Amino acid sequence: MNATYMLMSIISLILVVSAWSWTQIMPSTIPFGVRIPPDRVDAPIIAHVRRDYHTGLIVIALLVGAASWFFAQYNSWVYASFAEIAVTTVLVYFYYYSAHKRIAHVKEREGWYNGLRQVVMTEIGASQPVVRRPSLLWLLPSLLILIAIISIGILRYPALPAMIPTHFGADGQPNQWTDKAMALWTLPLPVILVTGLLYTLAYYLPHTRQQLDPANPEADLERQRLLRQGTSKLLLVIATTTNLIFLFTALLVFGVLPSSSSVTIVPVVTAIMVLVLAGTIIYLTRLMANQNQSQRTQLDPNKKFVARDDDRYWIGGILYYNPEDPALWVEKRMGLGWTINFGNPMGKIIAVAFVLIIIISSLLPIIHGH
Repeated sequence: MNATYMLMSIISLILVVSAWSWTQIMPSTIPFGVRIPPDRVDAPIIAHVRRDYHTGLIVIALLVGAASWFFAQYNSWVYASFAEIAVTTVLVYFYYYSAHKRIAHVKEREGWYNGLRQVVMTEIGASQPVVRRPSLLWLLPSLLILIAIISIGILRYPALPAMIPTHFGADGQPNQWTDKAMALWTLPLPVILVTGLLYTLAYYLPHTRQQLDPANPEADLERQRLLRQGTSKLLLVIATTTNLIFLFTALLVFGVLPSSSSVTIVPVVTAIMVLVLAGTIIYLTRLMANQNQSQRTQLDPNKKFVARDDDRYWIGGILYYNPEDPALWVEKRMGLGWTINFGNPMGKIIAVAFVLIIIISSLLPIIHGH
């Protein structure tokens, strides 16, 4: 069986497992991205939706895995593996959105917010606990990878032919070539862009605005503190593991490794990336699940105020668009971490920057290849 196919199947399974964990790590007052008052966290519809959602994820894992394996027997293993991830992603979101709409429908029909005083509570005082920015030691691995790529290129440059391979097919054979001078400066570029952007996000994320749940602001503040610190470190882990791929590419392009090794080493390098990221995400998920459970036991349904019903600003339950909100980053309603306020002008710029990085990283070998 193709190693790439097996690896992609593992990634697809991890995606399903992560989607399962969302019901544990999200605050109890935002089930499936729907804002609800504290006295509704035990509403029967939420338990029913959660059960159906988990059942759907099991069906996704079994059916998509079986269909992908069957398709791979008669077509390309590579196409089957990437199709499996794409289909899994679409179906996971479909089940999430279905759960989101079911709860939102009952919430609107039964008037869960009728007669309640809605407020927006944020922490701006000196009592805010210190949220430390990530240490530079978390950035060090990415910087060492960047230095290694540049050093390898400089040391190998005199011995390289005028045209060097910069893209390799599934059989490990080169199918595109680039001028060696062009490759020398274009290979480090994606590493610089990825590392710079992710470190900037990790550096500023701990001190973004903290919107609190009025039902238990103290516990919610602690939950967000842990989430900010954990997510900042996760971003730097992602930068390091992503840059490992660029390092391996540099070893191939500059002739340190034979081109045939791409067939065996790529799955190994990617497997290491997946394991490191999965371990980091599992740790952060367990940490947040425990904190959410502690916060839920302290909810006070008799509070005079409840968090404002802001569902109208969440497109599809995942995209936040609120031009009146000055915040650039807001906590996600689907999974761990933060998402951009696309109603903020700077949010639009960051979103475009992400897209450009992806395009540049993907097209550089093609643009300069011959």
